[in-house]
Amino acid sequence: HEVFSLTSNIFYKYILNDTSASIQTTLIYENIGNFTAKPSVGALMNLLSIASCFLKLLPTSLILDVFLFYILFFYTTVFLISERKDSFLSLLTISGLHPASYWLFSYLFDLIISIIWFCYLLAVYCITNIAVNGLPNKKSQLETMIPLEFASPWNLRVQYYPLTILIALPTLPFAYLLTKFFKSDILGGITICFLLIILHFISIIIPVVTMIVQSTFVQKLLYWLFNIISPSINAHVIITYILARKTIGDDTIGWNGVILVLHVLLLLFVLIIIDSGLLQFSLSCLYKSNFDENKLDDDVLAERHRVLRYHKNPSEDKEHVDHLIVKNLVKYYPIRKVLAVNHLTFAAQRGEAFGLLGYNGAGKTTTFRVLVGDLMSTQGSAYIDGQNVHLRIRSTRHLGYCPQDNCSMDFLTVQDSLYLLARIRGIESSRIKSIVEKMSSLFILDPFLHNYIHELSGGTKRRLHTAIALIGPPLVVILDEPTTGVDPNARQQMQEIFLNAVKAKLTIILTSHSMDECERVCNRLGIMVNGQLACLGTIQHLKSKFGHGYTVEIKIRSNIDDINATAIKNVQAFLLSQKQYHVEVKETTYSTGLFQIERSTPAELFQLLEENKQRLNIETYTISQTTLEQIFLSFGKQIHATTQ
Repeated sequence: HEVFSLTSNIFYKYILNDTSASIQTTLIYENIGNFTAKPSVGALMNLLSIASCFLKLLPTSLILDVFLFYILFFYTTVFLISERKDSFLSLLTISGLHPASYWLFSYLFDLIISIIWFCYLLAVYCITNIAVNGLPNKKSQLETMIPLEFASPWNLRVQYYPLTILIALPTLPFAYLLTKFFKSDILGGITICFLLIILHFISIIIPVVTMIVQSTFVQKLLYWLFNIISPSINAHVIITYILARKTIGDDTIGWNGVILVLHVLLLLFVLIIIDSGLLQFSLSCLYKSNFDENKLDDDVLAERHRVLRYHKNPSEDKEHVDHLIVKNLVKYYPIRKVLAVNHLTFAAQRGEAFGLLGYNGAGKTTTFRVLVGDLMSTQGSAYIDGQNVHLRIRSTRHLGYCPQDNCSMDFLTVQDSLYLLARIRGIESSRIKSIVEKMSSLFILDPFLHNYIHELSGGTKRRLHTAIALIGPPLVVILDEPTTGVDPNARQQMQEIFLNAVKAKLTIILTSHSMDECERVCNRLGIMVNGQLACLGTIQHLKSKFGHGYTVEIKIRSNIDDINATAIKNVQAFLLSQKQYHVEVKETTYSTGLFQIERSTPAELFQLLEENKQRLNIETYTISQTTLEQIFLSFGKQIHATTQ
């Protein structure tokens, strides 16, 4: 239909009030099926005739339609960004959810929602239009002169809405990909929604612009360029030709359909590659940096040499004595110029609880996020049961993770979350119920099974996340401050569970601010300072090597009259007078004193205090080795001295 000739005829007939009057014209053209072929006037007329139908809807109605159409993608992108921001997606991936399963099922679900939404919009329009204008069975004189059988907005919309699913096919995965660039769910959803609206109008204009351009090379360039920028362009082309009553055979628009399908598959493939870690792993291998190992502690250096010597290729190690191997792990943030992890190297054996301690900013949480695949290392690698953690497709089900910050699963109950993670772990359906009941009993979650997670206290959420980490059970469990905010009774219960897990040959990597918890649970400890291990070994070994003497706590007899005047001062003066020792007064109260004594042995201290016990009115005294907390604090002083 030649829109210009038709327009002339319409006005000519309307002015003369004669439906038989017409202007005879002859137009010879060839139909084309894609925008890369030779342009023709006829194809341009077809496209303009479709566009002219939309002019009846502009500006308010059409803009409102487009906005309502794309509001669906706002809903989709907000949920995707929220799942990633709140670490829920990370938790699912670590538990064994394959990226392909996640994206394919998300895509199918969103397509179903899209169909329902488009049908809803069409139903609302039809009901509203009938209620206001009645059934569309009457046409004005001007409309009857238009040979386009779908020239009215009513017919146009009725035919257009069912075809909009073609636009959703490539737009959904394109919107998924855009979510990778946003951290705020609401801001990201709004930005992506308006970007898609802009691309929608560009996709409508592109076919006309491409027809006007005479150069074949420029046509091809524009076509493929806009294919990248606006993935729905082929969908708009197909819809345009369908509305123009063209078949695939007539205009060879089959190629547009093929490109549309390939576009969808390519976008989904890119999403899967990104989330599987393959792309980032390849890029991380391009970074290289030097490291001076001579500054390391002897024990840390010995562990480094052991790992590098015996685990040159962990993927080919058939024994897998070390469940977790960390080799030259580096994490550098180039924008902030921060080296969070500096060539960290250690290994944790089967049935070992390894404590990784350090002050805030030492690199513990960054290390854990790299180990679980949530972050990509700048250099180096880590292996779980011989499988590279960056290749998350195979290694995730061997790993359990309790993150430092609780994941947001507010839309689930405690029971739902346990069932969900058990299914993702691949546990047999017949065993899931018994395992969930056992885990909820062990972690004292029975009273909260039917509560939504947002209703739980902070301590209960920590117990839930720890229970999720141990479901399976996996070979390696990483616990980032699992007992923070947990009441003492539940903390003791959780520590017993950790000890039993170690006896069952699980490998636990634990960080905690409770030194008592680390002493009770861990076989070995490492303290991180500035992204590297400052010490490594058993707790007794660290106390012997880094402990500064002994702690002496003295209590004065309470039945003497001058207790508040001179008794405790006499003890303090006596100890300070022992020049062969280095004595530091830690604390004195009304009847007690705490002293740190170096360059001495327990036997010498016992002899000294026993010989002077009566004279100094000492009721009781205790001699203890330097605590783990004191050693930990001593490394904190090193950090402070380094930053001065």
